[in-house]
Amino acid sequence: MAERIVCNASPLIFLAKIDKLSLLDAYEIRIPVQVEAEILKGAKRKKQDAAKIADYLHAGNIMPDKVSLLKDLPHSLGSGERAVISLAVKEKINKVLIDEAKARTVARFYGLAPKGTLGVLWDAYKAGFISRDALELLTFDLIQYGYRIKEDIIIEFLKRLKVEQK
Repeated sequence: MAERIVCNASPLIFLAKIDKLSLLDAYEIRIPVQVEAEILKGAKRKKQDAAKIADYLHAGNIMPDKVSLLKDLPHSLGSGERAVISLAVKEKINKVLIDEAKARTVARFYGLAPKGTLGVLWDAYKAGFISRDALELLTFDLIQYGYRIKEDIIIEFLKRLKVEQK
């Protein structure tokens, strides 16, 4: 059975940029309507990545969930991030796919296990869906497309990949 995970827009956007949305097929994806609205807004503005994501979601029959937001979530988080955490808590789904550091911290506070875009790539590598070399190239592609991650984290990630190779 596929791992259940509630997904925010950022991982969808970056996986679309590197043409790897299909890696999400390994999960049972849930998205709140707020995340879908973010994506569709981009599609209306003729953003290519948003259109790819909308097509992917519809092709996989991923229906967005209506969820009321938890009242005590920080307003410094985006509406999509608040909705992802709220849906995961209310539906008792342990994993959330979120890239933003603040949102990941809040998710942990609620007992959730956050995973980011790099985590999806790592899982795909470990499952044999992509090679070590592909993972390294895709990691650099993400950065080239504006994926923001602390330098020490990316260095540690790439070091871990080198150790895995041995």
